[in-house]
Amino acid sequence: MKLRLRDALNLFAGALLLGFILASATAVFSLLELRVGGPLSKKQAHAYELLADILPPPLYLVEAMLSVHHGVEDLGQAKVTLDTLATLKAQDEQRRDYWQTVGLPKEILATLEQSQAEADAFWSVVDQKYAPALKSGDIIAANRSISELEPIYVRHRKIIDGLAIMANKAAADSVLEAERTTKIAFALLAATTLMMLVLVVAGSNALRNFVVIPLSKVSAYMGQLAAGDFSQEVPMQGRADEVGEMARSVANFRTASLERQAAKQAEQLKQFQDQDWAAEMARTEERNLRQQVVKLLGGGLQQLAEGNLTQRITAKFPREFECLRDDFNSSLEILEETMGRVLDSTSAVDSGSREISSASDDLARRTEQQAASLEETAAALDQVTATVRQTAENAAEAQKATSVSRTMVGKSSAVANEAMTAMERIDASSRQIGQIITVIDEIAFQTNLLALNAGVEAARAGEAGRGFAVVAQEVRALAQRSADAAKEIKTLVTESSDSVQSGVGLVVRVGEELSGVVDHFGRIEDLVNTIASAARHQAVGLAEINNAVGQMDQVTQQNAAMVEQTTAASHNLTREASELGALIQRFTVSDSATHDRAA
Repeated sequence: MKLRLRDALNLFAGALLLGFILASATAVFSLLELRVGGPLSKKQAHAYELLADILPPPLYLVEAMLSVHHGVEDLGQAKVTLDTLATLKAQDEQRRDYWQTVGLPKEILATLEQSQAEADAFWSVVDQKYAPALKSGDIIAANRSISELEPIYVRHRKIIDGLAIMANKAAADSVLEAERTTKIAFALLAATTLMMLVLVVAGSNALRNFVVIPLSKVSAYMGQLAAGDFSQEVPMQGRADEVGEMARSVANFRTASLERQAAKQAEQLKQFQDQDWAAEMARTEERNLRQQVVKLLGGGLQQLAEGNLTQRITAKFPREFECLRDDFNSSLEILEETMGRVLDSTSAVDSGSREISSASDDLARRTEQQAASLEETAAALDQVTATVRQTAENAAEAQKATSVSRTMVGKSSAVANEAMTAMERIDASSRQIGQIITVIDEIAFQTNLLALNAGVEAARAGEAGRGFAVVAQEVRALAQRSADAAKEIKTLVTESSDSVQSGVGLVVRVGEELSGVVDHFGRIEDLVNTIASAARHQAVGLAEINNAVGQMDQVTQQNAAMVEQTTAASHNLTREASELGALIQRFTVSDSATHDRAA
């Protein structure tokens, strides 16, 4: 008998399904019998529950009997005793109804009914005789009812003892039945499992020989076909099942593949010819696109080399080169904005440098004037110094001549007049020195002001004017020192003028009282000594003034040199700014690039 592959698989699946159903049924039956709450479990539970009930309380009357005796012994607890008896009776009736519904064995149920009959008699005596007597406090009637209850209790107790033996036996029987059922269930499960194992092994062997091996052969042959080997015939074509159908389908596939292979070779030859032509056309088109992009970029770069920053590439590039056009235009926008800002900054630097150059020229001119004035002042101070020195010498000679002045009283008037004239000249020279010092002070003030303005302009020039700012600061410091020295000289000249005025007054008095010189010659000698001392002091003061003026002249010469350096630096800055502006002017930017910067 030859089975088709599908029939063999169906048969094997049916056998497995049957075995699975048998195993499942056995397992379900065993679980139902052995599970908690199953028949065996219920039998055991009922047996133990019955034992629990027949033991005191509720079905055992022992507690009720004890309560009856306790009520007689303590009448004060009569109400409590009656309540306890009522509760025990209710529990007895409740459990009695329960045991009628659980399906106990007949012999146990019959014995239970006997115990319930005795219990009914017991509760009847309690309700009809014992309870009324206890309520009324009749001890005699209560004891009489107890005498009736004791035989009933003894009979009930005997029945309960027998019922307990029967319940224990029923519980033991249920345990044995459960063990027996468990063994049977395990045996059935083992048999079913063994049968399933045999079916699986047999079915697997049959499938391997009948299905797997033939399919492996067909699969191996299909692998050869996939590798391009069409030289061998397809195996298993003679089978009448699905494997044979598959083999015949593979044979048809082999034939069709051979035909398609021949057609494909012809088609490939044609495609190769068409692909060569299409590739050549694609290369030509790509070359034309690249030439177009290079031409547009070259034009933009040519405009950039000529300094035109306003031009943009507006022509569309091919999609793969569009990002290159966007990057080129963005770079030109940034470069145009930057060069516009540089152009504005260059204009500002050029304007500032021209202002600095003009201020430096003015400062140089004024410094030259100050140097010339200081030279004149130095010459005048030399003359004053010589005059004061001559005065000191004259005073010394006057001191020497004091010893012979008694014989030359007639000539003293002339000498006094000459001294007065010399003092007047000294006074005039002192006034001239004061005027010169005033001029020097004004020149120092103007120099300080110019140096301050030059420092402000250098600060505006920024980094380019930093060196000029340092030079301006030094010029300002030197001007301040010149002003301070001029003030000191003015003070000394004022003191000298005061001394000269004092000397003039003394000489006048000498002339007016020359007639009394003889009588007061000693006093004249003292006055001559005073004049000589004052002349020496004047000589020392004028020497210091001369030294100070010499230092001012040196400082002024240094200022002039620094101003010349500053002027040269400012002219260089102006020239560099002009050259930078000329270079920037080579670039063409839009008005918005410079207007935005100015705003």
